[in-house]
Amino acid sequence: MSRDIERLLAAAADDTDQPLSTDVDDLLVRARRSVRKTRIATVSTAVLTTGVIIAGVATWSANRNESTGPADGPKVTMDAKTGRIVSDEAGAQVQPPPPVSQLSDDNLRNQCKQADQEYVDFLREHGANAFDKGQPLDARWKVVVKAGTGNRVQAMFLSPDQSIVSTCTLMSVGQAQSYERVSTKAEATSGRTPTSAPALRVPDGVREVLVDLDGEAQPRQALLGENGYYSLGFDDSRTSGRLRQVRGYDAEGRKIFEYTRPPLPTAATERPVPDSVTVKTAEPVTPNVVLTKDPLTGNALAPPPPVSPLTDEQITTRCRGVDDIYFSGSSKVQDPRIKAAGPVTKDWQVALKTGTGNKLTAVLISPDKKVYAWCHMLAPTAKGAYDYTRSAVQANGKFADDFSFGMVPDGVAQLVVDLPRQGPTRALISNGYYIWGLTGGNSDIQNVRIRGYDAQGKQVYTAKKDVDADFD
Repeated sequence: MSRDIERLLAAAADDTDQPLSTDVDDLLVRARRSVRKTRIATVSTAVLTTGVIIAGVATWSANRNESTGPADGPKVTMDAKTGRIVSDEAGAQVQPPPPVSQLSDDNLRNQCKQADQEYVDFLREHGANAFDKGQPLDARWKVVVKAGTGNRVQAMFLSPDQSIVSTCTLMSVGQAQSYERVSTKAEATSGRTPTSAPALRVPDGVREVLVDLDGEAQPRQALLGENGYYSLGFDDSRTSGRLRQVRGYDAEGRKIFEYTRPPLPTAATERPVPDSVTVKTAEPVTPNVVLTKDPLTGNALAPPPPVSPLTDEQITTRCRGVDDIYFSGSSKVQDPRIKAAGPVTKDWQVALKTGTGNKLTAVLISPDKKVYAWCHMLAPTAKGAYDYTRSAVQANGKFADDFSFGMVPDGVAQLVVDLPRQGPTRALISNGYYIWGLTGGNSDIQNVRIRGYDAQGKQVYTAKKDVDADFD
């Protein structure tokens, strides 16, 4: 998966430093900036690559609390020939809307099918999509808006029963930068406050839409499609989290709708980690006996994944490319330590690296020992499939438990991961971290047993852990 793919994953591209759980709210904020390699064997991965950034559950209903302006409300200035908004009611110049995509509806549906399937599968595995009946994206889904040029397009699809709207942002042919499904039913939130509904749809009667974003002085005019859905185009997946205000105008340019983002929670509500805390890894233990057979069954263990042949400097150089994208698309307020660590440079420690050829999964540790970057790339540059995130150290000196890698427990010399398909597998251990394969995409999260053995081959550790069990 990659929504960034946020994810999706886009937005929604920031991790927190808390353990992954199956709580819907906790799960869905754990988005990664990522682009996922497809597993359709009949199609070249150079042509069809998909990405999903899990963005979150949002709803829309006719009974929202956003304000509706009076019929004689303030007006925008419009171009008489094109109908485009030239300036808003305050006189600010308006950025033009994205063009309607020239790609056909069938073409867009076909390009977004793989991302849709991975999104549905991921949420189903975690029990986080009770509102979504999992209807596959097919010809029955209506394209309500499609905005962009060439192969850089954002398309929105409405399900046959109108219960789900999905958003697919394509960065190239078949390659989704982000993907999400959200409910159109208020009851889907089960009492939760919908947070991003105005980023999808405006009420009936609105004919023009302006969107104000954090960090931009000029409002943007959106492309308004059918059923009140609108888009800012390909760029929307990187800006939706910065949405500050949405304004809607009638056919005569009068403002009849306005939404303003509620104040964000203050840092005072969070328990800060002391600035003196740095990551503490287990002391290395050299095995006297290397396990080749499973101590429980006597059967052969699958070998550990290989150490990547790339040099540390090659890895930091490559990962810097996706690190830059991660920060350029970041929208959620982050732990300040994540940004304070600065960009990835050759001074970052490559603590763990696995892969063959150009395929790579690596864990990088910041010079201040407070932040890790998890970097998964299937090509030499960010133009290929990748998955990426950062997170900061917790108060106990550990990084949050992650389904892509782990931290070696104290006193453990070897680890066995009971993978569901390839069976018990020796983990690759490096600098106090371990990994069980070329993790990335995270489309198949499984809860498995991890077993740890001391230098003499005696079991001294056992625990269950969520792992990415479907390797790229």
